[in-house]
Amino acid sequence: MATGVAAHSRRQPQVSAIVVRIEQAYPHCPKSLMRAGTWKPEQWVPADAQPTSAEVVLAQLNLPGLTIEQIEEAERESLRLRSE
Repeated sequence: MATGVAAHSRRQPQVSAIVVRIEQAYPHCPKSLMRAGTWKPEQWVPADAQPTSAEVVLAQLNLPGLTIEQIEEAERESLRLRSE
């Protein structure tokens, strides 16, 4: 059952990849990084208060019926296929 999480990746390992070499990267708004305290560890959110990757995906996809458990399973399967 496809739920919006790459269902095809659960069936078989990927056979191709795109390799990107980055020479320079520019943030969209450097001032926002300064305002956010990016370089001030004392302002960072504690690790145990940060959302999991599955929670972030769930919030971004906002699909009715999609659960944390489905996303976590898709993540586990994706990692399993990468290590085989």
